[in-house]
Amino acid sequence: MTTACFWEDIYHKVEKGGRIEGILEPSRAVIVFDTSAGDRYDLYVRTEKAWANHVGADIVAALNGFRLSRIGRKHLTIHVYGDELIDEERLRDMTFPIAAKVRLERSVCVSSMEEDRFRMLAVGLDRQKKSELKKRFSFGKPQVVYGIMFLTLLVMWLAESVGSTFDPNTLITFGAKVNPLIDDGQWWRLITPMFLHIGWFHFAINMFALWSLGPLVERMYGSFRFLIIYLVGGIIASTASYAFSDSISAGASGALFGLVGALLYFGLRDRSLFMKTLGPPLFIMLGLNVGLAFVLGASLDHFAHAGGLIGGFFVSGVVGLPDETNRTQRVLFTVFTVCLFGILYGYGYGYS
Repeated sequence: MTTACFWEDIYHKVEKGGRIEGILEPSRAVIVFDTSAGDRYDLYVRTEKAWANHVGADIVAALNGFRLSRIGRKHLTIHVYGDELIDEERLRDMTFPIAAKVRLERSVCVSSMEEDRFRMLAVGLDRQKKSELKKRFSFGKPQVVYGIMFLTLLVMWLAESVGSTFDPNTLITFGAKVNPLIDDGQWWRLITPMFLHIGWFHFAINMFALWSLGPLVERMYGSFRFLIIYLVGGIIASTASYAFSDSISAGASGALFGLVGALLYFGLRDRSLFMKTLGPPLFIMLGLNVGLAFVLGASLDHFAHAGGLIGGFFVSGVVGLPDETNRTQRVLFTVFTVCLFGILYGYGYGYS
């Protein structure tokens, strides 16, 4: 048992990366999400009760008030503040009707004039951080991503109108990656494959991934940077396929992995925010890729995926996040990107 103060503890938690999710007035309970961990919540409960079962009822009321049954099996630490209880030892043996892994911490604290000051500090800091978070995802509107989706749909419709995209001749006509033709100087086949797909299912699953992932990346990087990341990531993906695979290939998945590389670069710059906000889109992308692997089997181009991932990461360092100003870093990432492309293209040309 420790001596601490309710809002002072909350303020220090917000300082360390916590985000206030809700307040039950008049300041009797506060729920805080730990953004640095990504799977932890802290419930702060202030009570004036003298018996453990009454305190337990206050805790259950707070759990219901914040609907904490919805957090699933995440970790929940319940911090209980108030005078020492008559049957203090019974408090630690309590269980609560939620699936989360619950840990209880007890603090004895007498309210003071400082509580109002710490509440103002905690709420003010929380608002400031939420404002910065909103700014982080407001550098661009998802316009380019929808343009890419429309262009890809148009190419798919034209290809299917002429023939079948399962037909190699149709794929070759509409710009699939074909190593001998690239050797003959048709360099644009390193670009066009990202707008062509093999069948409607292939198209649909990649467009769903782009719809899930693209708007987030475009908001983070801005429309122009997003376009560069998508195109260059897709080109390096095609070049990696050219270097290591003789098969005819097409699809946006290499460029999509370039967007994953952009998110990983962002995670390098802001790890706590990455863990808090970007997990679901990445899981969607990886889950769709696994599903596609079962459908397409050996025809899935893993070399393009790896090339797109690495290329997207490098080119994200080239364009940088909108609020980055490190020119030396951009020069280094530019060198890495050019060298990666040169090595892959040179290896593919020499191998053929």
